Amino acid sequence: MGTVKPLRVPRHSRGFTGLNYDRAPFRLEDDHQEDFYRGLCLFNELINDRQFQLRFGLRPGRVVLFDNWRVMHARDAYQGHRRLCGAYLNKEDFLSKLSVLRKG
Repeated sequence: MGTVKPLRVPRHSRGFTGLNYDRAPFRLEDDHQEDFYRGLCLFNELINDRQFQLRFGLRPGRVVLFDNWRVMHARDAYQGHRRLCGAYLNKEDFLSKLSVLRKG
């Protein structure tokens, strides 16, 4: 194994957020490492391409639910005052409660 190569993200790209920087460096065999980073840069370009994004505004009282393990999500910058509340529900907890309710 060689040196860990830094991820080169194009300047015009917004880059990644929410990565776990407290983890050990991701390493592959040298002959796969370059391909991985090329793919990662392409992935970055695709997720930041507006044609692959669903964008909408939220009105007061509107609720949005999504599977945090399946949907990449973000918020744009905002001018003014807003109050945003969030909650997390483990899928297992939801499925367990659903099972109990279905049994009646």
